[in-house]
Amino acid sequence: MRVFWRGWLVAGAACSALVPGKAWAQGSPILPETRPILAGPVTFYPTIALRDTGVDSNVFNDTTGPRGDFTYSVTPRLFVVAPIANTRFIGRGLGSFTDYKTYKDQRSFGGLFDGRYEVVSPGFRPFASLGFADRRERRGYEIDARVRQRQTFASLGLDVDLTAITALTAWATRTTTAWDQNERYLGVGLADQLDYSASSFAGGARLRVTPLTTIVLATEVQQDRFRRSPLRDADSLRIGPSVDFDSSAAITGHIKADYRSFRPRNAAVPGYQGITASADIRYVFRNRVEVNVDANRDVDYSYDPLEPYFLESGGRLTVTQRVIGPFGVIAIGEQRNVHHQQVGGGSAFDGRRDTTSSVGAGLAIQKSKQVRFEIVYERTTRRSSAPGWREYERQQIFASAIYGQ
Repeated sequence: MRVFWRGWLVAGAACSALVPGKAWAQGSPILPETRPILAGPVTFYPTIALRDTGVDSNVFNDTTGPRGDFTYSVTPRLFVVAPIANTRFIGRGLGSFTDYKTYKDQRSFGGLFDGRYEVVSPGFRPFASLGFADRRERRGYEIDARVRQRQTFASLGLDVDLTAITALTAWATRTTTAWDQNERYLGVGLADQLDYSASSFAGGARLRVTPLTTIVLATEVQQDRFRRSPLRDADSLRIGPSVDFDSSAAITGHIKADYRSFRPRNAAVPGYQGITASADIRYVFRNRVEVNVDANRDVDYSYDPLEPYFLESGGRLTVTQRVIGPFGVIAIGEQRNVHHQQVGGGSAFDGRRDTTSSVGAGLAIQKSKQVRFEIVYERTTRRSSAPGWREYERQQIFASAIYGQ
């Protein structure tokens, strides 16, 4: 019954998954809990969800005169596993369609396709992965418009087993990000500012602490190069561990923490040296309480040419308490801080500061192992050091029906 509470995520989480998985460069993906379909040696894992069905009181994140609408999202997924001798191929396809009753210009389609081919026999285990994503959605907590972005991802790597539980590992990746040429935000052409490619190489050691827990200690160097905005070009060095928990464990998911030295190539842009981290984990206690944590701390690039990057930190906590039978209650809390760095700034992150906070509650029904329903109310506010145009309030009440996710 541990799967009873698996994956109670808040409305909209599926959309954020539409990005080629860089984590595939480090390990195989976790397959969804759904009823598999067998076709000879090939196994299919289908899932589908009707999410975010309800009312959004502020569709455009307006500071004044908020405009509400009825909306819904459909998010199908399909995983494919195909064994080939001592190798296997794992493919993934994800889709997202979001519609609005009144504001049809906010309607969006998104999709992701990626795959990983790997040797699974012990010893010398090379792997390769490719991915492509095309999506139209808000970009994190900075750009409020729903804009189209495309990403491609490729990786080559190798694991060399030293013992039954230890291995040396190395991988190289290449990611490109391109915005639609017609997309603008607050008068800024996003393609001109944010089209770039990232190349990285990493190496380290992998330790399988238990059958359900793997630790990787790695060093990674990365180069980011912008097509038309060289002011943002930067080099990075990361050193630190990551931990993966298998889906059969009481704790599942991924945790990563490292020291990052982020060094812009333009002397007018100050750098950043410090701790970065991310966590996407789930903990189940006695099949009664589930805790989901989605947190991060890292630098990212801004559309603003005067504040070319920012530090984002914060997280989301979702707690689900089983009450009786298939019924449960949900509590949600979230806070995200975005601190911008000015060009020629005299101190660290001396630009605009935004804080987005959310609280919410809801009800959950687990109809069967693969089928569940939920309804969630959430209130979101943003406070900013630029209050005239960045602050907003929003209330949402959404229902979701989920199969296999």
